[in-house]
Amino acid sequence: MIRKTFPAGAMIFFEGQPADCAYIVERGQVEICATRDQTHITLAKLGRGEIFGEMAVIDNSARSAAARAVEETEVLIIRQDQLKRRIEDAEPMVGQLLGSLITRFRQAQNGLLNDLPGRLRGGGHLVVAEPTGGSVRGESALEWISREYDLERGLAAGEFEPFFQPIVTVERGELAGFEALARWRHPERGLVAPCEFIDLGEKCGLIRQIDLKIMAEACALLRKAAGDGPMPFLSVNLSSQHFTDLDVVTGLAERLRATGFPADHLKVELTETALVQDPVTAYDVLCRIKDLGVKLALDDFGTGYSSLSYLHRFPFDVLKIDQSFVRELGNPGRTHHIVESIITLAGRMGMEVVAEGVETEDLIPPLRDLGCTFGQGYHYSRPVAADRMAEMLDR
Repeated sequence: MIRKTFPAGAMIFFEGQPADCAYIVERGQVEICATRDQTHITLAKLGRGEIFGEMAVIDNSARSAAARAVEETEVLIIRQDQLKRRIEDAEPMVGQLLGSLITRFRQAQNGLLNDLPGRLRGGGHLVVAEPTGGSVRGESALEWISREYDLERGLAAGEFEPFFQPIVTVERGELAGFEALARWRHPERGLVAPCEFIDLGEKCGLIRQIDLKIMAEACALLRKAAGDGPMPFLSVNLSSQHFTDLDVVTGLAERLRATGFPADHLKVELTETALVQDPVTAYDVLCRIKDLGVKLALDDFGTGYSSLSYLHRFPFDVLKIDQSFVRELGNPGRTHHIVESIITLAGRMGMEVVAEGVETEDLIPPLRDLGCTFGQGYHYSRPVAADRMAEMLDR
């Protein structure tokens, strides 16, 4: 359960309890409180967008105070892994800093709780802080965790599906393959484009599952659509998170085996960012993927800082020229010479070249003259659902 409602006066958790999650107030008001020598002490009152219960989750200690719903209150639950993943993804200094701050806060809070009852003899109720309301930062946190849970729900419900964009031979204009692109068919929002969920998936750790699900479904759908006819190749995108360990190799192998899709017709696309964080591990992962018979494509070539270095060091089979270069073709100047140099270099290294962003017919003659292998873009087709992809194969 990601959302929970508490009636007025209900205890959300007690002081001294073990912690397995934190909370964020979506509606209502929460009192953070403790009791010392028959004195009820209100440490804080929290409103919409405020997070509470996080300290014990971060440092694996018992709850240092209790939390009570002042009025009917609805909270979103933040799991322990959701909090800790964000801390672990940050620099080590961030985790150390949080640990130090929590330790000092606990010490100060314990001193305050032990000292206050003496100031109010005979018991009673002491309020330390006035109620706090929402903030821009709190609203952003609330929106983010809601979107994350919606993404998890959609993935579990099978709402993600591949769309297929044709990749065409520049010389003859013949269909050669497809790139599989993730789409989210949301029950309320309709078809959601990747720009609205990829970054979220990266930050909440779900992108690996999304990538492999799209790859498996695309392989199965294309294999079924091709039938006994020629099998087009399939390009799939993998996030940089896949290249920090070898799990992706096992995942690809299992899905190729389950779908029966020929490994030599699969191309894995990645950008330079996948190689920057840990080049040694990334190299090992890429070599293992190649051992499966899968081809490797360097996407958005020309937009990074070390592209030539990566061509020298990593076993790529395909270069995808970024659309920012392709769109300027036909105009005299440096861009034309850059694209010409890329295609010439790739040819001498035995690599195929895909020009992205072919949106108008006038871009085809210069690409053909330069010897570009494939083109991809709106001139040929926008990404289409599986049934339209099957129609393209039939034609």
